Amino acid sequence: MTRALLTELVFFLTPFVVFFIYLALRRRNPLTFSAWEKSIPALALVGAVLVAGSLLWAGITAERSTGSYVPPQVQNGQVEPGRFE
Repeated sequence: MTRALLTELVFFLTPFVVFFIYLALRRRNPLTFSAWEKSIPALALVGAVLVAGSLLWAGITAERSTGSYVPPQVQNGQVEPGRFE
């Protein structure tokens, strides 16, 4: 679960990092609010679109199992993991 949240956080923050690099390359101070104030809504929107797109892509391409699920069981003192049959 943590990996999934971190992945989506990376997708959301990517436009901000790219803009930060852009400001640094243009020799503008990327640490001042005046350099960011007009761009924050657009960057947040692009980040949200990237997150939504990644969630849709993951949902469309996810592996699907069509069998019945057998939950984990203890057999002879050993735990057998859950599986689809």
